[in-house]
Amino acid sequence: MMNGYDKAEALAFIVKRIHAKDHPDLVDMIESLISQAIDADMDYMHKEGVLDDEGNAGDEFYEDDDAFEYMVETIVANNDLTPEQAVKVAALVDDYMDHQQAYLESKGLCDWE
Repeated sequence: MMNGYDKAEALAFIVKRIHAKDHPDLVDMIESLISQAIDADMDYMHKEGVLDDEGNAGDEFYEDDDAFEYMVETIVANNDLTPEQAVKVAALVDDYMDHQQAYLESKGLCDWE
């Protein structure tokens, strides 16, 4: 995890801002999928050196497209989703990324930009 990042707080912040009407086929899974997106996002940042082992800013830059692809692929694989569901998860992850950025900015946690 990132130093200063509170997953439960971030999850509540993000889920509150996700509009269920935009993701009707995922309504019952939104909170779980967002939680998985957070975990995959943090995993991506550690693997790519955006965050170091202690959760501090690493030497690498966050690549939105790579992170997006990693999160979607991880969620799809972990939930054995169909290609049709994968498209819907991708839309949800896109929304997640916007709201995650807003959360990070609200906490002063995105100093690597």
